Amino acid sequence: MDPSTPAQAAPAPGPDPVRGASAASTPGQRAALAHRLRRHVAALEGIRHPSAAPERHRAARDYIASELRTLGLSVDLAPFLFRGRRYHNVVGGVPGSDARRPRLLVGAHFDSTAHTPGADDNASGVAALLECARLIASRKPQAGVEFVGFDLEELQTVTGRYRVGSHALAREKRARREVLAGALILEMVGYRDVRPGTQIVPPFLGIDVPRTGDFLAAVGDARSRELLEAFVIGARAAAPDLPLVPYATRLRGWLLPLTRLSDNASFWDARYPSLMLTDTAFLRNPHYHRATDTGATLDYQFMAMVTEATAGALARLADAA
Repeated sequence: MDPSTPAQAAPAPGPDPVRGASAASTPGQRAALAHRLRRHVAALEGIRHPSAAPERHRAARDYIASELRTLGLSVDLAPFLFRGRRYHNVVGGVPGSDARRPRLLVGAHFDSTAHTPGADDNASGVAALLECARLIASRKPQAGVEFVGFDLEELQTVTGRYRVGSHALAREKRARREVLAGALILEMVGYRDVRPGTQIVPPFLGIDVPRTGDFLAAVGDARSRELLEAFVIGARAAAPDLPLVPYATRLRGWLLPLTRLSDNASFWDARYPSLMLTDTAFLRNPHYHRATDTGATLDYQFMAMVTEATAGALARLADAA
């Protein structure tokens, strides 16, 4: 996630596949999930930038591909060009039992800036994506689901190019006239601060937002209202103890550019419904884009609740899409 855009002032995680998509996890399942999330973050943590740390950048891509293959997903490295160089998004697929149903997509970017180990931004989102894939791979969803690790989300040029990988993929899908039921973008989901006053709230939102940084925000645009409503129902059923703040912006987020700072905007611009699922980044996390964005600052119980909520909502959406 990049704030360069001008802004206005083992056990399956979460719902048990046997008991259904709306069943909340047990304490043991949540503890096991938190352990797996910590392992993913530890594997990914470190500068993952194509110029500053090309080996770690490639290693992060390959880690996602390997983990998805281990879960039984078909995996492709989807190429795109940027400034004459070839990069890849990692795309893992779970087929749906009903090919007529539009697919869903879950995405998270794996690159970091050149100066941060990027634990929250965005190893946390990738970790949650991998654990959502674990759940869906254990089911037989009616709609197919793609799990995508996006490259080059962070700022790449002084002129403001970012979200490069997701932009390429969303445009390709639109050019092929692919139908998507929706894209869920996991953008920084591991930081929680339960102290009052730790959450910065932008003005003129038009909704009440807690001043305690302990909630997950789910942000959609006008085209995404039905997706947002369905996500909230599924997420609250799967993780009822997770505070959730839904927000619908307008005009593809241009009235509040803070909502366009991640890969969700690539899908909005391609006229697909999409949600950004986030701990609100620099509105809460003081380590954002700093050398202190390490795994030691993250709250893995919170991240587990976010993963449970996302996985439960995704399972419900995949059966209703």
